[in-house]
Amino acid sequence: MVNMIEMQESKKPNVIKANYGLQAKVGKGPLDIRKVEACQRVIDNNEVDFAPMALEILDRLHIAIEVARSNKADVEQAVEAMTQPVMELKANAAIFRYNLIGNLANVMLSFLESVKALDKTVIEIVNAHHKTLTAIVTNKMQGDGGKHGKMLEQELKDACLRYYQKKREKAAKAKENSFQ
Repeated sequence: MVNMIEMQESKKPNVIKANYGLQAKVGKGPLDIRKVEACQRVIDNNEVDFAPMALEILDRLHIAIEVARSNKADVEQAVEAMTQPVMELKANAAIFRYNLIGNLANVMLSFLESVKALDKTVIEIVNAHHKTLTAIVTNKMQGDGGKHGKMLEQELKDACLRYYQKKREKAAKAKENSFQ
């Protein structure tokens, strides 16, 4: 299995300085084990329906895809608009036992982080991701999806890899043609 980091184009790391205000609020050192266990019980016994929240987030992703498709925003803004809802889905999916959504969103985030130019293929990949997540939420497919979930995750990774491979081939061909 190809590591998602390998498929990303080279990118300089983004260093984020620590927020000492947050540390001042929560303190230093280990957390009280009783508080951690209590929080875990709340997560484990969570009965909130994730579907309405997820569908609202997916609607925002759909709008971002349509804006990207219309070329009404620059690349950076369009990618950020698509990245934000995907991050929200990834962050919330596990809490509501939608691990497959979290896994797929993680793959998509890696892909979107490496996008430098928006073309039809990028938008098609993100749109297919949107449709897949919508189907998962609509059908209330909690958990990791088992064998089918692994297949969906692998297909998304493969689509991203095919995109990078075609992009590399185009770049090599353009380079070759420039020397002739």
